Amino acid sequence: MVQDVFYRILDQRAQAPESGTGKTVNISSEGVLFETEGRLHFGQRVELSIKWPAPSEDGAPLNFVTLGRVVRVEDSKAAMHIERYEFRTRHIAEPPTE
Repeated sequence: MVQDVFYRILDQRAQAPESGTGKTVNISSEGVLFETEGRLHFGQRVELSIKWPAPSEDGAPLNFVTLGRVVRVEDSKAAMHIERYEFRTRHIAEPPTE
């Protein structure tokens, strides 16, 4: 399943969280392998927000949001171990009014 990803590095020492976008390579029940804009580092805590392809029961678009640690890095890809996850409703910008 290839989906858009937004990631944030959760580093308490940073004044502003480092973030970026990418694409999923694969997802399992224990982890996510994803392509990244920048190189991530082993052990970093990361939050991923993945555009989920299926809507909620009421038709609202969803994001799969997960927290975990980077467990493998290879070139422009990173693998994270899922520690926690939830589905959140994705906000859609309303069309401009005339």
